Amino acid sequence: MTAYRPATPDRPKVLVVDDDAINRLVARVLIEARGYEVLEAEDGESALLTFAATADIGLILMDLEMPGMDGLAATRALRGGSRRGATVPIVALTRHIDDTSRRACFDAGMNGFLPKPISSTGIESIVCLVGHGASRAHA
Repeated sequence: MTAYRPATPDRPKVLVVDDDAINRLVARVLIEARGYEVLEAEDGESALLTFAATADIGLILMDLEMPGMDGLAATRALRGGSRRGATVPIVALTRHIDDTSRRACFDAGMNGFLPKPISSTGIESIVCLVGHGASRAHA
């Protein structure tokens, strides 16, 4: 396990989007332990608002199934909404790990795929995307 590192102002923020508060909490704890600040949203619409209001988001972890705007629709909206939205790494958070679900994620514009339940190893492999502009990642 990585030792705790306090968040620093020069590190991009990570936006965790999930309708389940426990999933957001687990992601927050694992990501903050790696020195990143975490923002949270509970649905796609809230994610769009948070992203628009926060200039230094460097990674979005996006649940697929949420009430209202789901993760695929939110990703498509981000990708088409601005230059910044078109380039920020977005990683799917989902229990659906089949090839069809993975293809839907990439077709919507996501860069990676992190299966639930979220693990320390999975988070470790995904946070490397922050600031690196990787095109695709799998945990």
